[in-house]
Amino acid sequence: MQPICFTNAHIYAPDAAHTWHTAMLVEQGRIRWIGHPDDLGPQVNATTISLDGGYILPGLTDAHTHFLALALLAQRVNLRGTRSLAEALQRISAYATKTNTMWIEGHGWNEHEWEEGRLPTRHDLDAILPSRPVALSRIDGHLLWCNSLALQLAGITADTPDPEGGQIDRDEQGQPTGILRETARRLVSRVIPEPPLDTKADALLAAQRHAHSLGLTGIHTIESALALEAYQTLERENRLRLRILFMPLYDALNALRAANKQPGSGSAWVRLGQLKLFSDGTLGSRTAWMLEPYSDAPDEHGLPTYAAEELHALVAEAHRAGWPVAIHAIGDAANRAALDAIEAVPPHASPLPDRIEHVQLIHPDDVPRFAQLGVIASMQPIHMASDWRLANQRWGERARWSYAWRTLRAAGAVLAFGSDAPIEPINPWPNLQVAITRRDLDGQPPAGWYPHERLAFADALDGFTHGAAIAAGLPHEGRLTLGAFADFIVLEQNPFTIPPNALAKVRPVRTFVGGEDVLEANP
Repeated sequence: MQPICFTNAHIYAPDAAHTWHTAMLVEQGRIRWIGHPDDLGPQVNATTISLDGGYILPGLTDAHTHFLALALLAQRVNLRGTRSLAEALQRISAYATKTNTMWIEGHGWNEHEWEEGRLPTRHDLDAILPSRPVALSRIDGHLLWCNSLALQLAGITADTPDPEGGQIDRDEQGQPTGILRETARRLVSRVIPEPPLDTKADALLAAQRHAHSLGLTGIHTIESALALEAYQTLERENRLRLRILFMPLYDALNALRAANKQPGSGSAWVRLGQLKLFSDGTLGSRTAWMLEPYSDAPDEHGLPTYAAEELHALVAEAHRAGWPVAIHAIGDAANRAALDAIEAVPPHASPLPDRIEHVQLIHPDDVPRFAQLGVIASMQPIHMASDWRLANQRWGERARWSYAWRTLRAAGAVLAFGSDAPIEPINPWPNLQVAITRRDLDGQPPAGWYPHERLAFADALDGFTHGAAIAAGLPHEGRLTLGAFADFIVLEQNPFTIPPNALAKVRPVRTFVGGEDVLEANP
């Protein structure tokens, strides 16, 4: 393929002066030269493409998604935005009349936004769908709401013990209410049939088109190992145009070892990443693990997924096998336990770093440990927009150390930013806006929530570009430099001059992956 010289552009170089180059030569999907057209010389035989004076940034990477779950959600009932249990039930019933699937699956309910102000139960679902099993994830993905038939198919009764790291909610008579917390969700999820491969692939293609429209050229996705085949199928068919870091759940370790798979193995399109572990739950479900009790529930500390020695053993086993870990940690106790486990065991030999996912509340004593241990802080700014009021209520004065982007970065931590889609929309631009303003998308609080944690645009952008690349074990990527992938986006405006409160509405006019205009290829 003939080289392409992209001209008439403002190409961002993340140096101290925020230099803007004017041209870039791309060959075989990588950047071979960057500078001014007059410096390239006439001896280079290249096709010239004008970028019409646009502002060029590296392609964005979402460093924390559940991408197949997001893709499949378009085919399931979406309960995001419901304002009452009654509205949710109405939406579920309407969906059920339009689908022939045996299982009714969905996502996005949030009892804190319902006028009833209570958790739903199996009886609520039984009233509308007694003869089809129903399983609906809470908006944070850590609670599952089921009807009686779903519980029956999973073998859950009053005598079923709580699994380690999980809880079956029970009523006053000891009967399951239909709410399953944390690892208890697996009791039902393991009996739900997998969608066919072609269903997964078609859903991923639609999600890929949406991602491109937002300027995403790569994602890190946390999935069951069963999802990997769908990505590999698209790659074999030459239809994959997102760079995928596939992060399997920890229970895939034995199968990966048996197949002689290693972290970082794969291709330019699909690579294996860190093994996903959990240290606790979430703020919204009050299962985030705390060093001190919740401010609004003085008898509760949250729910650790593993005892300290068990978490150490799991991380040690992964490291011995050469695998880094990505540990979900929300509360300050969970973050400390994750750091303790990584510090306590021998290091792994992989070029990919260990990571902690979310880092929503950190004790100040643990801030410097990220840089000291080389652990990536994989964070999602949009969670601050959704959670700041609840964080004030449940964490009180400790909330000063929540979503501590600037503090962690100043202490030398590498930040990798993402959306946690489908928990939040996959759009990176609202994330950038929140990271810079410390306000939610309604502009609240007006002065910013703990505004000392605001980031400059360049630093927030780095979380979606170079920081995400470092988290994937590719420190030479995520910037428009020689030898890097030619993954970039074209904006009509200089992003450094866009008002911070307008960033959420930004969209690229063109998105390139490997030098190919993927928006043009997928209208």
